[in-house]
Amino acid sequence: MLDTTFFRACEDAVERWDVQSLALGSIARDDVSTLGVGCAADARYLVASVTKPMTAALALQLLDLDDATGVWPEDVRVRHLLAHTSGYTGELEDLGRFGDGDEALAAAVRELPSLERVFGVDEVWSYANSGYWLAGRLAAEAAGATFEEALRTYVFDAAGMTASGFDAPGFPRARRPSGGVVANVPDLLALARWLLGEPSLAPMRVVRGRPVGGVYGLGLFGQRVAGVDVWGHTGSYDTSKASLLIVPSRSAAFVGLATGLRGTQMLREIEDRWFERLLGEPRRTPADVPLSSDALAAFAGVYSSFDSEASVAADGTRLHVDFLDRGSGERTTLAARPIGPVTFEVVGGDFDGERFDFPRIGFARFGSRLCRRV
Repeated sequence: MLDTTFFRACEDAVERWDVQSLALGSIARDDVSTLGVGCAADARYLVASVTKPMTAALALQLLDLDDATGVWPEDVRVRHLLAHTSGYTGELEDLGRFGDGDEALAAAVRELPSLERVFGVDEVWSYANSGYWLAGRLAAEAAGATFEEALRTYVFDAAGMTASGFDAPGFPRARRPSGGVVANVPDLLALARWLLGEPSLAPMRVVRGRPVGGVYGLGLFGQRVAGVDVWGHTGSYDTSKASLLIVPSRSAAFVGLATGLRGTQMLREIEDRWFERLLGEPRRTPADVPLSSDALAAFAGVYSSFDSEASVAADGTRLHVDFLDRGSGERTTLAARPIGPVTFEVVGGDFDGERFDFPRIGFARFGSRLCRRV
């Protein structure tokens, strides 16, 4: 799969997207291949939210999905934490303040009741790292160990991930269940084989929620490419970017790790090239869905969440968004076309092809997170 032609395409993508390094891995039944551009194929990276499938796999082995959490109200169960359907959409600020000791995660979890609950369970899907901190803590308690010890025993060792750890400089320890693993391509390919072959992990691929595009199980996004089910997760933290994809019906997997601010966009391009080779075609671009000027104008307004603010305006055919990332202070201007009654796709720029929607009146989802109109 990752032959000389593919390698040259990756070199071109690295240059065009101004990415510093790229490591890839592919499994297609008996064909296993890796490559590196600007780094060794087995270079270690912070995989960010690709940690989430690992935390979900850990929870499946140690917890009952129907268990209450003991921290949030009784109707919030373990499955809601792993599926981003708890109704809690916010997060805690500055997790570094909890320190690097063994009690950091427990200290963070004790503050979770202070977060606002926006919806009831299963009402609206909204990406929330806080649910994974809680799931990681509950799994650690069940194992009688720290989260790191439990993940090493029940996931790293079980999957054969020999190079993985938690040594990312400056990454808050309390945040590790949602994104703190450092790994390499061979280890993520081993994880993919385990996810594909371990029957007890099949519930991760049962639909539990509906994000902006596709579906979500437990720690895995789902989509259909060329009529085939594909599951996986992406990761992004500062300049570290990661992608994990599995295609159960083809016994196939893709892993991409990159360093660079535009690495996510580059990895998506390379994923589509891999899909072409595996399935015969890339992801399809959805057609426009014409909306009236009044329908578009109804979405206009300012939407805010704990970490972002978006000012939305309509021009008769498209929406225009002035997006503020509160953490970095960066502003981005986006133009988006309607691809459904409440769903839009960004046109042009670094975020071309990304989507946002308006799942309920007065709410929008940007970057998979729920924002309230203010």
